[in-house]
Amino acid sequence: MDDIELLRRYAIDGSEEAFDAVASRHVNLVYSVALRQLGNPHQAEEITQAVFVILARKAHSLRKGVLLPGWLHKTAWFTADNFRKTEIRRKNREQEAYMQSLLNEPESEAWAQMAPLLDTALAGLGDKDRNAVVLRFSTGKKLGEVAAAMAPRRRQRA
Repeated sequence: MDDIELLRRYAIDGSEEAFDAVASRHVNLVYSVALRQLGNPHQAEEITQAVFVILARKAHSLRKGVLLPGWLHKTAWFTADNFRKTEIRRKNREQEAYMQSLLNEPESEAWAQMAPLLDTALAGLGDKDRNAVVLRFSTGKKLGEVAAAMAPRRRQRA
């Protein structure tokens, strides 16, 4: 049987054997796409599992003319790409939370080391950039307030 017929058997009859046959045919394809995308074997295994879960959910809606290897490649690529983006966001949030926890400690060694660098970096900025950073982070203004404060003012006629 071809892939779509096997998936139909799975979708209609709940045939685990049919789904296993499809999965065993294409597991290496899905895993290799995920591994190339992420470079991490453990994450590639997670993506491979996720792709076959997606396939199981969508088995009933795949058209007869669909070439399953192409569909699996695309799904694996998008799933790995979304996973990578999520991981980057998670790592950034964790790093930000860690840095914030260090900065909130009044006697923090990290703050003692960063404070002079911060002022040096601010001093190296142009006026507009320095004013925006100071307004936003030193005075706590919201972005809209910073924009309004920095907008060129029209001269009023007397």
